[in-house]
Amino acid sequence: MTATIPLELTLTVRRGTTSPGEAANLRDLSPADGTATLIYDRHLANPGTAVWLARISLRQHGYAVREVVLEGMGPDITALFREASRLRLDVHLGSGRGTPRVVTYDDSPAAYQVPAGWDLADATDRLPAAHATARPKVVRALRMIAEEKGNNGGTLDKALDVAAGMILEIGDPDRVWDTLTRLLSRTESERAEVPA
Repeated sequence: MTATIPLELTLTVRRGTTSPGEAANLRDLSPADGTATLIYDRHLANPGTAVWLARISLRQHGYAVREVVLEGMGPDITALFREASRLRLDVHLGSGRGTPRVVTYDDSPAAYQVPAGWDLADATDRLPAAHATARPKVVRALRMIAEEKGNNGGTLDKALDVAAGMILEIGDPDRVWDTLTRLLSRTESERAEVPA
């Protein structure tokens, strides 16, 4: 992981017409507003696949999706995607058997797998527990950050939010802390080298 901090975006997802042969197209990327729009062809992809493709493309350009907002879809699926995205989880609909669960991967973001036919409102309710079970180190780090935000009087909230986002994005709190510590140490040593 490099010391580059990704720019965070809210991704609005709509069904619509895409370029020929493409399942989804990113449009209206606005780093200044922290927004982007994803149009997907429902005949070629479900919203989970479309968002997964968008995350990969955006990550290659230094962006992280902090929130997914589905437009024109039912309240249960909209709530599921929004809550999963706040935990930086992809959503795999109709995936696996049994109960909804969070699955972690070495080479891609974690995903919330929701079996076919599962009630989406119930799946949304189960999400926090599934996340805590699959990513206990991440959840512990997020609790520590939330506690520190309550203790610091707001002076470090933005920095702590960035750290929380990075931890959720890569799922490895130790790597994030090591990287941030190296970055801050390098900055401090560069500042010490500048003559007064």
